[in-house]
Amino acid sequence: MAEGADGEEEIQFLRTDDQVVLQCTASILKEQIKLCLSCEGFGNRLCFLETTSNAQNVPPDLAICCFILEQSLSVRALQEMLSNSSVDESSQGGGSRTLLYGHAILLKHTHSNMSGARLSVGAGGRGSAGTLGESVKDRALCYFHTMNPEYLSCLTTSRSLTDKLAFDVGLQEDSTGEACWWTIHPASKQRSEGEKVRVGDDLILVSVSSERYLHLSYASGDLMVDASFMQTLWTMTPVMSGCELGEGFLIGGYVIRLFHGHMDECLAIPGADQGDDQRRWSGGHIKWGQSFRIRHITTGRYLFLEEEKGLLLVDPEKANSKMSAFCFRISKEKIEVAQKRDVEGMGTPEIKYGESMCFVQHVSSGLWLTYAAVDAKSARLGPLKRKAILHKEGHMDDALTVARSQTEESQAARMIFSTTGLFNQFIK
Repeated sequence: MAEGADGEEEIQFLRTDDQVVLQCTASILKEQIKLCLSCEGFGNRLCFLETTSNAQNVPPDLAICCFILEQSLSVRALQEMLSNSSVDESSQGGGSRTLLYGHAILLKHTHSNMSGARLSVGAGGRGSAGTLGESVKDRALCYFHTMNPEYLSCLTTSRSLTDKLAFDVGLQEDSTGEACWWTIHPASKQRSEGEKVRVGDDLILVSVSSERYLHLSYASGDLMVDASFMQTLWTMTPVMSGCELGEGFLIGGYVIRLFHGHMDECLAIPGADQGDDQRRWSGGHIKWGQSFRIRHITTGRYLFLEEEKGLLLVDPEKANSKMSAFCFRISKEKIEVAQKRDVEGMGTPEIKYGESMCFVQHVSSGLWLTYAAVDAKSARLGPLKRKAILHKEGHMDDALTVARSQTEESQAARMIFSTTGLFNQFIK
């Protein structure tokens, strides 16, 4: 019974070490749009908003929207910790703890802290590290990128032209001082201070240092985030649990390589010169038949089936869920399997790194990811490179194994993506 109670708490309530996204809604020109708080961290430490309303057709870059609930303390304990420099902050956590209303929380940006990529569940560049990504409604996964940890903070600068009392919100490189701490309060009168914070609750976040609310502002036609005396309601949506990870199993949110054969070939992108109502978290364990999008890290483009041109990479604006959805199958045989009961939260581990043999299938067309035959002339010109295609039957040896990318590789890939975006802004 105790184990069942712990599992229920894992799903129903927010806890430290969980990965979450902060979501809100805004009415623009009489249209309700859904937004997520995001921050690049590299080249720009100010927070901005990522639109998720049309995620089925335009997958959002939720790689930069995930935060880890690193700590939760009562306000009194926080003040004692900050006033006593000899107290070790890490000793205050006490392991995974359920969040309580009225407590102060510390939000660490995952994009600037961990290694990994993006795997979004639902529907579904250069180098060979690809990413898998979710598109069930407006949920999606994230990239993770190893740099120094950075924390959501109330900054001392202000870019608002309409609110002279507002402060900017962005990332701070360490967790010293009050600037990176936020108290969490219920928006509903049905909740009270001291209660556990439930998944899906509307929340109000208040900066400890400035006593201002985390606020969505709309001025001069631009959406921005600041710390203001005006309120905005936020929702913390879990992406991944911090305490129910299956060691060695495929999880949404990690950089991977897809290897063919005996680890000597992997799925790669040519260089430019070569031409459900269930509460299942997008960062949970990936199961057989679960649909996802595959996003290439360094280009930000998605693997896509074009009816005339076949398999290619497209920009997010063109990557609708019908034509960019793929899934892993354990076999190409049509086996009628009884519908499994979906496990809420992180789900059941099924696909293991380096061991599970996975066939990749395009969901809507039923075609299989395979390789085109190589003619003798091409084989004599250099190293053997077989073109990836989608085919009705494919080959018997189309099975791939999943391998986690090295931390340094995921760092370099995300850095290339971010740098390319900055350069493109300068060129424009």
